[in-house]
Amino acid sequence: MSNSHTTRRGRLYFSLLWLAGCLACQQSSAQKGDTTAPPHPVTDTSKPQSLTTLPVDLPEWSDTDSNPQLAGRPVTIVPQIQNQISRFIRNGGSPISALVMINVKTGEILAMAQGAPPARWGAETHSALHIGFPTASLFKTVVAATAFEIADIDTEATLSMFGGCSHVNPRGIWPPVESNKPNQGLSLRRAYGNSCNGFFAKLAVNRLGLGPILNMAKRLGWNNQSLAADFMMPASPLREPSATSSSIHTIGKFAAGFGSVSISAVHAAWQESVIANNGMAIPVRLFKDTPVGVPSQGTRVFEESTAINLKRIMDSTVMDGTAKHAFSRGRLRLLRTEVGGKTGTLTGNHPQGLTTWFAGIYPLEDPEIAVAAVVMLENLWKFKATNLAAESIMAYYDYRNGPDSPMKTARKSAAHEAAR
Repeated sequence: MSNSHTTRRGRLYFSLLWLAGCLACQQSSAQKGDTTAPPHPVTDTSKPQSLTTLPVDLPEWSDTDSNPQLAGRPVTIVPQIQNQISRFIRNGGSPISALVMINVKTGEILAMAQGAPPARWGAETHSALHIGFPTASLFKTVVAATAFEIADIDTEATLSMFGGCSHVNPRGIWPPVESNKPNQGLSLRRAYGNSCNGFFAKLAVNRLGLGPILNMAKRLGWNNQSLAADFMMPASPLREPSATSSSIHTIGKFAAGFGSVSISAVHAAWQESVIANNGMAIPVRLFKDTPVGVPSQGTRVFEESTAINLKRIMDSTVMDGTAKHAFSRGRLRLLRTEVGGKTGTLTGNHPQGLTTWFAGIYPLEDPEIAVAAVVMLENLWKFKATNLAAESIMAYYDYRNGPDSPMKTARKSAAHEAAR
């Protein structure tokens, strides 16, 4: 027992000595001054307070303004493009709408226009940032990208169709054995251009599965609170179907674009810029004093081969698909062989009504811009999202090529012919 007490006393004694030494060191450091610099605090760039919150309405800059500014900071918006798009929207009655144009090489926003004031229809942000618009058939791009990335499928791969394209029929579209009859087959390229719902439902259920599609959607920014931008960009919401309790019909409709998935115009334009940059994502910039990103130093979202295959099917939407008519009038015909994209149409709840989309890139061979247009079709309407996107692309080239550009010459010739 005595040895035990002695050992405990010894431990206590040395503990007291160690504590006294530490106190002495601290006093010495305080008297001399600590020459070791404290570590720099880590800045969390994803925090909302580090980013600019954009106003509900952007200023109106004149066409001659070479240095447009917002809250004292120069912006990347090109007033000539912005104003030409805004005039088209006003001439069409200013419906609930938004247009975003991005320079895919730098991430600069060249235009961010809107129609009806957000306060009129209950939005709390600029219309281009509103995340309540239903994604609709823009989601088919997610399914197509998944198919190219994980399945042994190419742009001309066919599926036999039973039940048609317009609806995801609960019966008859899920047979595991494909038909050998050529007239019952539909290629992925044609299904994409014509937005065939039954095709993408069947592709998702029979060839892909829910998990890989959700993974691709996450990579493309849904439910992502930290998409790279120099302003506050709300996260687009996606409600996942249950992998264990959802029916085949539910998962098929989700893949075809009928799920509880919403998106903003700026997010949709960012997704198109990823395709344009062969799967690489760079930050979106609205302010000129933000460092410029380049595709080669961006973040890879999907494989380069996936982006190449997407470009190969995107032209079908404009050439002979759901956007054909928008690019078949007058001077816009000059664009139709070089534009690629995807349309979408679905009734939404916030705002309530029929929502139309076009998201795409120009030109397909060596993309320069990505555009996303959303337009609500109200009681009286004069244009859809495809028309707004087509006009915005022409506005870009009117600006880029100057007053004597071939496009403007063709425009004058078309007007002269119409007058005759």
